Amino acid sequence: MTSIGIGVLGAGFIGQMHSLAFRNAGVSARMPRLRPRLKLICDRTGFQAQDIADRYGYEGSTLDWRDIVADPDIALFVNAGPNDLHGEPSIAAAQAGKHVFCEKPLASTADEAYATWKAVEATGVKHLCAFKYRSFPALNLARQMIRDGELGEIRHFRSRFLLTMLTPDGNLSWRFSRSKAGHGAVGDLGSHHVDLARFLVGEVTRVGAIIKSWSRDARGEITDVNDDAVVCAAELDNGATASFEASRVAGAHNLNGVVEVDGTRGSLSFHMERLNELVIYEPGRGPRVQMVTGAHHPYADFWLPVGIQGQHPLGWSDCFAHQARHMLAVVAGHEEVAPRATLRDGYRVAEIIDTIVRSGETGRFEPVIFRE
Repeated sequence: MTSIGIGVLGAGFIGQMHSLAFRNAGVSARMPRLRPRLKLICDRTGFQAQDIADRYGYEGSTLDWRDIVADPDIALFVNAGPNDLHGEPSIAAAQAGKHVFCEKPLASTADEAYATWKAVEATGVKHLCAFKYRSFPALNLARQMIRDGELGEIRHFRSRFLLTMLTPDGNLSWRFSRSKAGHGAVGDLGSHHVDLARFLVGEVTRVGAIIKSWSRDARGEITDVNDDAVVCAAELDNGATASFEASRVAGAHNLNGVVEVDGTRGSLSFHMERLNELVIYEPGRGPRVQMVTGAHHPYADFWLPVGIQGQHPLGWSDCFAHQARHMLAVVAGHEEVAPRATLRDGYRVAEIIDTIVRSGETGRFEPVIFRE
């Protein structure tokens, strides 16, 4: 059995999700068996780091991410820190020979994302950007159906991502700060669905957007509040239209994420709050709900035998484990990163996000221009 040492930067919500995911990934039914070794977790708050180390079974905790970079027993650097800490630590880890698994958005700006991707790529290590929706069984089935031509020629992609990040006391988190997070709803939420459009249908070529911001920090500490909402129309490289709507101030929504794809022969719909299901529309027949939990579906071989005891729904943490197990297999040399997202994908999404923001400022459709 292969053991892989892991170091995680960030002990907040997303760092804890990755910690749980790697522990769970170690008991996947997939072969070969890969054993994650939770070596070191870092957080700027010492108590938080130690508490999470104790909860998830890390061998130690630290206040300085450089300790992870310097540890020879760590093969995989997981960057779950704030957006402004994605670049420098990820590059340093790669230059120390560690494989890099970085949260999205890859950076606060496309310039930073490009520099991070190119610097990590130059070292030759494996790298993955954590667009976790690529590890959802239903969305993998959707991609398979689209690629097999079951929907015919794709004409439309549309999405919305609605939730609330506001608190009763009116105090804003670092995610509302342009200097800490970069873009707000556009980058934090919209980037997920921009990547999904690329994963399912094709590359984004031009965009036109309206962007809004209303939030104010009750404490007065965050004075550079970024965007709260975006509505964007776009065109993909196959000629299909696309739309992206995202809001972090939609108070009645817990996690409303919807993705739809229309083709000349059929349509698909995915709802985040029903992540085991894919709604399939066929001409003259109306919608049918397909539970993506059968023995022939993506990730059916991941946990328990399917069929003897029925088909059991998966949850949010299961999909994180799918992603974590994939990265372990990449580090062990058993799989390639694709079709999961690399840092190149992270850069490309950042370039699209910057172009959406620019369109919101100019009031014009703007072309997306990628650097190689």
